Amino acid sequence: MFFPVTIYDSAGKVKKVLSSKKLHERHWRRFFDAENLSSITKGRKREMPKGLKGKLDQEFPKISVRLFR
Repeated sequence: MFFPVTIYDSAGKVKKVLSSKKLHERHWRRFFDAENLSSITKGRKREMPKGLKGKLDQEFPKISVRLFR
């Protein structure tokens, strides 16, 4: 739930009022935009460090490597 926000100018007069509906829409639009544009996972293949892979292979020999890709 979002509460209406009132924005004042430097003279103390009301400049703009943002309704709770507008804030709700803005929040979810920015949330999904940020999720879709994540630079951390964008265009990168997840790779496992060689040392970690060797250690996991020794401890769990029956688990397929495809689970980690």
